[in-house]
Formats: sequence, structure tokens, C-alpha cells
Amino acid sequence: MTLSSRILTRLKSSQGVLAAAGRSFSSSTAATSSVGFIGLGNMGLPMSINLANKANDSKMDVIAFDANPTALNLAKEAGMRTASSVEEIGASNCSVIITMLPGCQAVDAVTPILLESSDPNASTLFVDCSTVHPSTSRRWNDELKEKGHTRMDAPVSGGVKGATDGTLTFMVGCDDPATLQQAQPLIMGQRSIHCGTAGAGSATKLCNNLALAAQMLGICEAMNLGESLGVDPIVLAQVMNTSTAKSWSCEVNNPHPVVATDRGTGAAANRYQGGFGSKLMQKDLSLAVSAGADAGVALPVGVLSKELYHMATLHGLGDKDFGVMLQFLRGQKP
Repeated sequence: MTLSSRILTRLKSSQGVLAAAGRSFSSSTAATSSVGFIGLGNMGLPMSINLANKANDSKMDVIAFDANPTALNLAKEAGMRTASSVEEIGASNCSVIITMLPGCQAVDAVTPILLESSDPNASTLFVDCSTVHPSTSRRWNDELKEKGHTRMDAPVSGGVKGATDGTLTFMVGCDDPATLQQAQPLIMGQRSIHCGTAGAGSATKLCNNLALAAQMLGICEAMNLGESLGVDPIVLAQVMNTSTAKSWSCEVNNPHPVVATDRGTGAAANRYQGGFGSKLMQKDLSLAVSAGADAGVALPVGVLSKELYHMATLHGLGDKDFGVMLQFLRGQKP
């Protein structure tokens, strides 16, 4: 079963929870008009499906777009309207446009197209869930504000499982906290945290992933050492998760295939397919290191983590979940 098929299956099994979320949707926001969603990757697709499910009991109309035709077909299968281009999203008079894109370059490419194709007299709320440099978020916030629009950076944490289950945490940066209140019914997760002004959400996400990378590398090294010393990996994970090494990387997304299969969670149970790709972690670490250099902050562990994920990507593991570092350290491929 493919990752996308598993996402749809899990979403269908969660219909009761999603229906409850839909009933709590407030029509007091811009929900009476169209909401555009651009970026239907491993995270964006389940997020958009959860958003569409929340809209079932409201007048909100979700229009989705992705350059990948397979992703568009899956969105159609989930009951969404789809667009044939970014321009079509811009011209759809969406009151809100949500983007979940691979990085700064994609955001810089898509946002001008949306501006050029949209009604210059209409005000749109742009919600960018992409992980980008804080300076990118601040720059687009200022430009959109000049043109009469509102923007907030709202990257997420929780992985594909969180996106599918609707349990993500949104880290929000916006100049006016009322903007978050306006967008609250559109949040496709359990919680949203106002981290500060424009760019603060992006900065918070980079800090989170900086720590996450170091955490995963530590778990990979420990699991590798433990098994090499003859410790059952399931027993080792059990001990670590009931002591001071307990963490998301050990408990939810354990990088050892035996542990992941035993627990029924984690990309390692499926040869590291899906999940959070190593090349995306490398990209986020590069952004964090760049932000650290701009701020004059030393990030020695971050720099080492970035280089390790760069090496793993060069060895053909970029599309594998970042827990594949366990196999990279062993000199093996999954």
C-alpha cells in the first residue's frame, strides 16, 4: 500500500473525529467563500483533506492545486475541487490561501503568481505553512501588507501521522494576534501557538527541527550501539522510553525497523518510505545554520547534523525518512 493510500485509509477511519471538528467550525470567519490550498505533498495532502472534512458542515469551499497530477487526483478522490494552475487559485477570489511548499524558492515562485492573478481590490489572508527562512516570511509579510493583504507564517510539527490524524501543532508568526483568531477555524491540528510577529513562526520551526535532528541522530547512535552490544532493540527502546532518553524520535518515530514494526508507528516499519525526508531535514538545518550565522549564534551540533544529512542525501537517501540515518551510520541501505 502506498503512502497516499495509507493516508486516505487512515483519514476514512478517523471520520468521527473529523466530523466533530467540522461541527466546531465557525462560520463567523471568511469560511463562507473559497479557500485555496497549494502543495499536496506528504504533509499537504492529508492537511488539505482534513481541512475539506472540517468544511463539510460549513459553506467553505476548498480548492486544491499541486504540480503533481497524482496528488491532484487524490484530492479529487477525497472530494475536493481542484485547480489546473497556481493562476487559477489566484483568480478564484479565495478569501484565504494556504501554502505548504518545499521551501523558500517555491514560496518566492508561487506568491508573485498569486498576486498577479488575484483581484487587486480584494483582501486575502495568506497562511504559509512552509518551512522557510524567517527573513523570507518577513519579506513577504511586508510586501503583501503593502498590497492590502494579510499574511501569517504557520509552519507545523507532528509529521505525516500528525497531518493525517489532525494533531499537528502550528507555530504562528503574525503582527496582529487577531489574524490568528481569524484563521483559527482553518487550523488543521490540535493546537496553534502565537510565537510572535511575522517570521517568529518560521524561526520557531527552525529551532524545533534543529533540536529534532540532533535528537534523532542521538537515538540512531544509541540504537546502533545497543544492538551491536547484544541488546534487543525492542527492550532498549522500552527502557529509553521509560527513562531520560524518552523522545518523539524514540517513541513515535523510532528509526529501528524492528521497533517501529513492533509499535506499529514510524516510517522505519515501511523501509523509511514517507515520513519526513532526509533532504528536507538537510534543507531545514541549512536554514537554521544560516539564521544562526545571521544572528551571530554558534550552532556546532547543527552544523554537524546538517553535514551528516547532506552526506546521507548524496548517498541516495534523501527521499527516505530522516530516521534512515540509522542505516547510514551502519553503512547500509534499507
